[in-house]
Amino acid sequence: MPDVHDQTLRHEDVVERLREFLVDRVIKDPGAEVDARTPLLEWGILTSLSISELIAYIRSDFGLFVPPEAVFGANFKDLGAISALVVSLQADPAARV
Repeated sequence: MPDVHDQTLRHEDVVERLREFLVDRVIKDPGAEVDARTPLLEWGILTSLSISELIAYIRSDFGLFVPPEAVFGANFKDLGAISALVVSLQADPAARV
């Protein structure tokens, strides 16, 4: 079985995995309707604490290090932006854990 960290990540798959994490661990409501364009920061779903948890999840689940300079509002405004960040980090050898 190939290592999940060596697979090429698809934007749609990353969005779905991030959505599951948010619904299960941050929102804690299995019926929550969250999609790629839900304004996570604007609605207060993501806070500094939950962003830290999300960054830890990205590191453990995707095997990618999110550098501090990438932690700003535009990269965490919605699942689409977070997914774009994760997919872009995949191409950066320095981001591999």
